[in-house]
Amino acid sequence: MNNSKITLVSGITLLLVAGCSFFEPGFPEDPDPSSGITWYQPYSPGTVVTNIQNSMEGRSITMYSSCLDSSFTFIADPLDTLEFWNIWDFSNWDFSVEQNTISNIFAFVTSSGFPEDSMLVVEFSMVEEYPDPAAPSDSAEIWRDYEIITAGAEHGGWDEPALGRAKMFMVEDDYGLWSLVKWEDYRPEDYTGDNYTWAVVKATSR
Repeated sequence: MNNSKITLVSGITLLLVAGCSFFEPGFPEDPDPSSGITWYQPYSPGTVVTNIQNSMEGRSITMYSSCLDSSFTFIADPLDTLEFWNIWDFSNWDFSVEQNTISNIFAFVTSSGFPEDSMLVVEFSMVEEYPDPAAPSDSAEIWRDYEIITAGAEHGGWDEPALGRAKMFMVEDDYGLWSLVKWEDYRPEDYTGDNYTWAVVKATSR
């Protein structure tokens, strides 16, 4: 085989090898690879929730944004909207608003002076009466109760963490990867007014 044929075969081989990984969905890249934040490929709606929790506690806006569909919307509890309409803005909450708001929260807690592992603490728990669908396809609706602590914040801090329930709508892309397209926020069933929802906490940083 002459040199030109060897070069051609080598070139084709390299293209084939590159092609095997080029078209596969990859991991989102965090601006700080040494951050140690765990990311799981979101092959199920529940995994998206895990990634949301990890990205929030790790304060990675890149990873957090990767959990969201580009058409993401956030809907506050109607009672929050009614009670606080003249204080905070809950309207037209899309992907860009969410990204900007979460960035502000990350920046705030980072400057709070609290220890790294207590700046932002997020806990999601499954809702017994709304179990996750067994084998969803294309889209899914899942529910989670949450408790979120934003260190140093006037609302949602360690003394009064944000409490509520999230109705999450997930969508699946052509690669079988899931993302969050809508979060409907609700006050907890035993709401007393002592603990605000995540919607209120976020609205203060919008």
